Order: sequence, then C-alpha cells, then structure tokens
Amino acid sequence: MRSSRTSGVHRGAGGAVMTDERQEPAAAVSSRRHWGPRALTLGDQVLSSVSNMLAVVLVARAVSPEEFGTFALGYSVLAVVLGLTRGYFGTRVSLEHDDSRARVLTRELIGAVAILSPIVVLVVLALSHVMSGGDPGGILVIVALATPVVCMQDVGRFGAVAAGKPWAAFASDGLWVVLMLVPFALGTRVPARVVLWLWFAAALAALATIMVILRVGPDLRGGWVQLRTRHAVGEATMWGTVISSAATLWILFVASAAISPVASGSLRGASTAMGPVNVLIAFIGLGLTPMLVRRPRADDLRFCLRAGAALAGAAALWGAVLLLLPTRVGQIFFGQSWEGIRTVLPVTTAEYVLLCVSAVGMLGLRVNHLSRDLLTQRVITGIVTVVLGGVVAFATRSTIAIAMATATSAGVAALVGWTLLTRHRSKASGYPADVTGGEPSDV
Repeated sequence: MRSSRTSGVHRGAGGAVMTDERQEPAAAVSSRRHWGPRALTLGDQVLSSVSNMLAVVLVARAVSPEEFGTFALGYSVLAVVLGLTRGYFGTRVSLEHDDSRARVLTRELIGAVAILSPIVVLVVLALSHVMSGGDPGGILVIVALATPVVCMQDVGRFGAVAAGKPWAAFASDGLWVVLMLVPFALGTRVPARVVLWLWFAAALAALATIMVILRVGPDLRGGWVQLRTRHAVGEATMWGTVISSAATLWILFVASAAISPVASGSLRGASTAMGPVNVLIAFIGLGLTPMLVRRPRADDLRFCLRAGAALAGAAALWGAVLLLLPTRVGQIFFGQSWEGIRTVLPVTTAEYVLLCVSAVGMLGLRVNHLSRDLLTQRVITGIVTVVLGGVVAFATRSTIAIAMATATSAGVAALVGWTLLTRHRSKASGYPADVTGGEPSDV
C-alpha cells in the first residue's frame, strides 16, 4: 500500500512532491482547523439528545409511574429501530471518504428509510402493544408514526457530518430543541399526547431543515438500490444492534413481567438521566468515526485509549452529579418516577462507564473493517444479557439486581471488544503498510 509515512514523500497540490518534514506542520494546522467542525458535531449530538430527553421528561411529568413505564417500553422500541438505522445506514455514510459521495449516499439512504416507513410504523406499534399490554391514551400510536421521521432525520445528520457540513445537522437539531422548549415556556404541564404530537411535528421540521440545507431529498430509486447493496461493516453493526437492542428490550420486558411496569420505567428513566453520557457515546459514531477512518491505522490504539479514558471519566463524573441532586430537583424532571430512578442510578453509572469503554473499542474494530469481530462481541454480550438478566429478574424480583446484570454485560462487552482490537493491532503492527493515510491522532 502507498503511504506518505512510509515512503518519506507525498504529493501536495498540483502534484508537487513534498517531504515528510513539510507534512507534519501541515497536519498540525489541519488538525486545528478540524476543531471547529468537531465542536459543531458534538454540539449537534448534545442538541439531538436534549430534544429526545425533553420528550421523555415532559411525558414523565404528565403521567403516572405506571403509564410512564408503558411509554418507556414503546420509546425503547423506537430507540431500537433508530439504533438499527444508525448501525446500517449511519455506518455506511460515516465510512465514506469523499464528501460529495457522502452527500449523494445520504440522499439515497434517506430514500431507503422512506421506502421502509410503512413497515417500520407497523412493527413499532405491534411490538409496543405486545410488550406493554395496551396503549393508554394512544401515545404508542404517536411514537410509532414518529419513528421513520426520526430515523430519516438521523441519517441526514450522519450525512451532514460525513459531507463536511456539520452545521446543517446543528441547525436541524437546534430547531427541534427550540420547538420542544415551548411547553416549558408556557409554564404549565402539558398532556402526554400533546407533548408527543409536538415532538412529532418538531421531528418533521428538523428533517425538512436538514434536507433543505444539504439540498438532499429522498431518492427512492437510489434508496431501493441501497437496500439491495451489501455492506459488510454496516451489516455487522446492524446485526450487532439487533442483538444488543433485543437484549435491552428483553431486560425491560422481564423487569415489567417479574416486578411491574414501574421497574421498567425506573431502568429507562435512569438511562435517560444519563443523557449527557449518551451524547458522548453517540458522538463516537457520528463524529469520531469519520475522523479516525481518515487517519493512520497505527494510531488506532492510542486514539481509542485516550478517548475511552476521557469518556469513562465523564460518565463517572456525571453519575456523581446525579447522585448528589436534591430529591426536589429530580422530581422536577421525572415527577413521581424519580424515587425509583434514583435507587438504580449508582449501578447505571457503573454500567455507562463500561459502555463508554466498550463503545470506543468498537470504534477501533469498525474503522479496521473487522465486521466478524464486531458481530462476535455483540453475540457474546447479548447472550450474557439475556441469560443473566432473565435469571436475575425472576430469581430476585429486584430492580437493582437487574441493573447489576446489565452492568455486568457492559463489562463483558468492553472486555471482548478490546481483546479483539488489541489482538488485531498486534498482528497488523508487523506489516509496514499498516497505514491508511491521514493525520496523526490528537485526542
């Protein structure tokens, strides 16, 4: 393979030959220039998570803990579908090296989601009903209808970042957040159905915004082609998401069946409370993947170690902040559900620290195109989650014990992922051509 780092020379603009002594300062300057887009990408992920968190918080304030547990199950199904979209379509556009091609691919992938929309709505509605046993107030119908819109907007976000226009994603999610702040501005508690209809409308507005700015519309013909196109890493990520998401839904289901819907609400609410950490985990796929894929593979371990340490520390810090919150502050956001959420937060914090470590390990596997290893990690973790979670739920009938089971599975995920990554890098380090080009990492 050709590499400016191994050959000693590289070609600049116009084909001029330049030495490596000239390359390093240029890389440093380019790295500094990238901090603006990175900050915008992270800011967009913050806004994206805030818009969803506002919907959950507003619903929690408007309903009883039992009704919130039902909503939490439906919302979790939506989260599964969104994860599948990110895993398959988001990964594909994030690994695209060319900005213009990323924009075309975004148009086609939005079209692919549009084609799948009727099926998505029916699946989300059916699974939500089966898991919850009913639909008080019709809130699950609204969640199902909103799901494909949320997914298309998310594909647009990934496309904007991959195409070098993160500000388009920032503007889209910024509008979504502004619209979701309307109930708070009114100063009254809005009914759950009104909140969700507002969230649906805000999602539509955000989708329209990003399509206008990027000048991309759903390409149905191209979308149909993409649905029939194989992508090894995207498929591995998608199936991994299927396994992990199914395991998560299983945990919520057994918590509801073995204890009560309140237990499901507590587990879902604790995850929502860890929203800032979810932002950072999602930023790995949205912002760090396009960055790392353009860099030398020899820097992967150093990059991932630094990123993992930083994210794990942030998760621990945020968990400590939540645990120190006065009861009245927690009740402002989660109403009567806060007491149950608070009891599982220490364990959920530990889980998220491990999830951060695991997610960065998966980043390394993804940019190395290790599709089989990605799937292996997910399969092992899914088995541990399903078996351990089910046994613990029915044996102890304790919400805290179930949370400890999910934290254990997160630890297994981190261990397996990093073992596979370090094994691959140790094998690849013996090859002088183990470089894809790009700048040295500076995380």
